[in-house]
Amino acid sequence: MALRLRAGGRRVIACEMAAGAFARLPADLERRLGDGFSVLAPGEVEGAVIAGMGGHKIAGILERGAAVASSLHWLVLQPQQHSEWLLAFLEGAGYEVRAGRDVVQGRRSYRVLLVTPPDEHP
Repeated sequence: MALRLRAGGRRVIACEMAAGAFARLPADLERRLGDGFSVLAPGEVEGAVIAGMGGHKIAGILERGAAVASSLHWLVLQPQQHSEWLLAFLEGAGYEVRAGRDVVQGRRSYRVLLVTPPDEHP
């Protein structure tokens, strides 16, 4: 996803919490090692993709990084599990689910959500 966004002319900052996953990121990407939005400043990016983890962990990133999350225009969220729980969290926190789609990858299926933070609703 990061490479596609960059190919489309967007600035991409790839963030990883684990050193091993961080080391596997393409070296030509701007990379930061840290937990969720902790390595970003509010307004530094226009959107975020949070993927490859459960809904509870995604919600935790949004809660801990509320200042950054509220400065975003869009988020693409792809929980690997607990998607219904994440949807309930998003609704309670004032996020708007703009679109959702089930995506199949091999023998697994995931829910992919496009959401906007509470202050970004039109």
